[in-house]
This record gives sequence, C-alpha cells and structure tokens, in this order.
Amino acid sequence: MMSAENKPENLSRLDQSGWIMYKLDHDDTVIFNSENFAEWVNGKTQLMPPAFRGVTQDTRVLKPGMLYVALRGEKFDGHDFVETAFQSGAVAAMVERDHPFTRASPDKPLLLVDSPRRALLDAAGAWRLQSRAKIIGITGSCGKTTAKEMAAALCSLSGRVCATQGNLNNDIGLPLSLLSMSRNCDFGIFEIGTNHPGEIERLSRVLNPDIGIITSVGTAHIENFGSSEAIAREKASLAAGIKSGGCLALSMDDEYYDVLKTSSDVPVFTVSLRDNSADYFGELTDLLAGRITITERCSRLRVDLHSNLPGEYNAVNLLLAYAAVRLAGADGESTASALHALVMPDMRWQRVVRRGAVIINDAYNANPQSVSAALGIFRQLRCGGRKILILGDMLELGRFAAELHRAVGAAAAEIAPHTLCLIGKLSAEHTLRGALENGFPQHNVMLFNDASEAGDVMKEFVIEGDLLLLKASRGMHLEKVLEKI
Repeated sequence: MMSAENKPENLSRLDQSGWIMYKLDHDDTVIFNSENFAEWVNGKTQLMPPAFRGVTQDTRVLKPGMLYVALRGEKFDGHDFVETAFQSGAVAAMVERDHPFTRASPDKPLLLVDSPRRALLDAAGAWRLQSRAKIIGITGSCGKTTAKEMAAALCSLSGRVCATQGNLNNDIGLPLSLLSMSRNCDFGIFEIGTNHPGEIERLSRVLNPDIGIITSVGTAHIENFGSSEAIAREKASLAAGIKSGGCLALSMDDEYYDVLKTSSDVPVFTVSLRDNSADYFGELTDLLAGRITITERCSRLRVDLHSNLPGEYNAVNLLLAYAAVRLAGADGESTASALHALVMPDMRWQRVVRRGAVIINDAYNANPQSVSAALGIFRQLRCGGRKILILGDMLELGRFAAELHRAVGAAAAEIAPHTLCLIGKLSAEHTLRGALENGFPQHNVMLFNDASEAGDVMKEFVIEGDLLLLKASRGMHLEKVLEKI
C-alpha cells in the first residue's frame, strides 16, 4: 500500500461519506434545484425551498439541507420518520401523494409523488444524463466490488473519480449513489446487483453506462433463476442499458462467455489469462502477490500491475477493470502507480494477525464460485502452524443448496486443512457430508450452530503460527469469530 510519504497530494479517501473521491479539493455536495427535481419525478411541490443539498432515505446519515425520501419496505414505512428527518435538518421530504402523513401535513415542505421508490430511480436517471463523466457499470455473480475498487484506483491519476463504497447496488443503493455524484466527476464507477430476473436491465437503463463489465457467472441467487444459463442471460442484460457508442468488457475465460457475447448487441472487448488473441491479455507473474503483465492487442502497450490480491479470479477482475478504464479514456501508463490507491473494503481477503495467528477474513459474502476460488488460494498459502478452515452456510441457493454445499465439502477435503470448522445447518449437514465422502477425517471436524459459538471455541483453540480462512454468506456473520479471537 502507498505510504504517507509518497501518496499523491491530490488523492484523498472520504470513508465517512461512503464514497471514494480522488482529486477532491473543495466541498463537492450536490445541490439540486427543487423545480427541476420535481419535473424529473413527475412530482408536485408543497412549500419546497428553491434548492436542497443531497438526497437520503436514512435519517441516521442525514445532513442539514438534504431531501429525505420516505420509502416503504416490508417491515418499515419511511413516512414514520419524516418528523425525525426534519428534526435532523432535512429541508423537505419526498412522500407518497395519498399517504395519511401527506394528507395530515399541509404545512410541511414536501415533494409529492406516486411512489418515492420509483421517483428515486427517475431522478437518478435524469441526473445521470446531466453528467459528463464516463460511467462504468459492473455486474456479475461475484467480484463486482473488487473490480469496482480496482477500476476506481486505476482511474485515480487520470481524472476525478466517484465510486460507491460498499455494496450499494440495488434499486435503492444505485440511484442514491448516482444522485451523490458531482457534476465535476470524470469517471463514475457503479455496481449493479440482482436477486430476481429483470433487475439488471432496469437498473442498467437508469445508469446508462458507457462501458459495462460482467465479472463472472455463477450460482449466486440461483433459487430465483433456476439455472446458471438463466443467470448468464440476466447478467448479459446489462448491455441493454449501455449508452449508444458504448461497449462491454468480457472475460474469454468465463464458462459462459459465449452466452454473454451472443446475448449482447453492443461491441465486446475481451480479456483473457489464457488466449493471447484477447484485446487485453494478462500474464500472471506472481499468483499470490497479484502481479500481472497486461498487453493491449491494439496499441501493444504493456503494463505491469500489482494488486496485492492473490488468485486467478482476482487477476481476471483486474484485467476487466483495466480494460474498462482504458476504454473510458484513462491513461494506460499511469495505471501502475495509480493502483497503489487500491484499498479493499473490510472482510474481502482482509489479513488480520491475532496472537501470532494469521486470519484471512473473506466473509463479506459467499457463493460456490467465490468459495472455490478462496479455497484454491488458501491451499497455496504457507504457514508455520496449522491450517484451519472455517466455513459457514451459503444462502439463497434454494433447491440447489444441498448439492452445492456438498461440492464445497469435497473441495475442502481436497485442500486437506488441519481442522475444518463448519457453521450453520447447511454446512453441518451437506458440507460435512461432502468432506467425509472425499476422505476428510471426522475427528478433525468441528460443528457449530453459529459464529458466536465458534468464536468461543476458536479463541482457545488458535495458537501462534496458525493460518485461518473465514468464508460464508454475509448473513452468517463470521466476523464474530474474528472478534472473539
């Protein structure tokens, strides 16, 4: 990571705002004209101020001068928090026209719309059309956040970059992210996620990216799609929203490359670690250190990049990110030094040392593809003590859950850790079965109901020299194991 001494003066990271911003030298708060905003959302104003500073649906992060958006969910109604928003400094609230709160509040500054959730998307789409930035949209079964962070870093010396931090990629997070992007940005980098068919195309049309990236096709959320082929077609629908004259970056090494390419009606640029006919060909020079040499077929430019993220799947993410930022106009020769700005969010191959033991916390999320990739890297890592593999349930796999957990168990047996710790019902039943059927000794298995219980045991079990890997779906909260150690 870049030290304080050699960090460029024009680069800063604003974690508290939820954004990465490079070349930031003044207050960059987005100010919206109320009349224009009302036109975007087909809304009616009531005692609205002439302008407001930013948009949020969360009273906990609301800043004075903002517009509060009252969203309804399955378990909450944002209209219940409008008064709290005003007390926190909101200058107006976007609410449903016919909601009881609206009818009872003729003296409040309100923007009345049919659906605040739909209006949020409409406003974001309109705001995107005001931007001069080159927009990169990223989707995929896994690797979205990694590719996004890589692209943000690679662009950082070529212009002003805005990229959402964390996982704000649904029909609420994406529009809020877009509405936070200043007019002065040169590059905007956004994730698009999905749980159900049709979501990616809808969000892509709002984002209207210049360049699209599909990182991978796997079995995440397969319970809602039925097959990997259906997931591939859903990912390919990113192309439907790509701006006229834009393009898509795909990996030739992905199993579903042909499906993705034939499903796209925009120009495709390719990356590969295996086929040197790709537009961007990568040669791994150090798998564990994340070193790669990239050759651009068109210009013959060769660039050496070092991400510090191990494994082939991270190398593919880097290739895709590099291709996208070059297609967006970033300078190729500056990317090597720009990559020093890469800072991955917590729980994504995060290396922590506790009492002399090294713990790899990769438990932000998990699906069969990401678990397989993590196990492959873990197998190659060296340590002076024991290797301890801590796996939890992978969620949202539906009727495929048993089969896919057994496959993970088989893969775990193949890398032969000293101890296999399994957390959750699916892991205790199906991952265990897959491991035992493939020769893993049962006396080296520990079973736990939850992460807290596992942490209580691990804090006494782990000793100096051990190497641990934590991997599970986010809902399993494996960070509790690390906290207790």
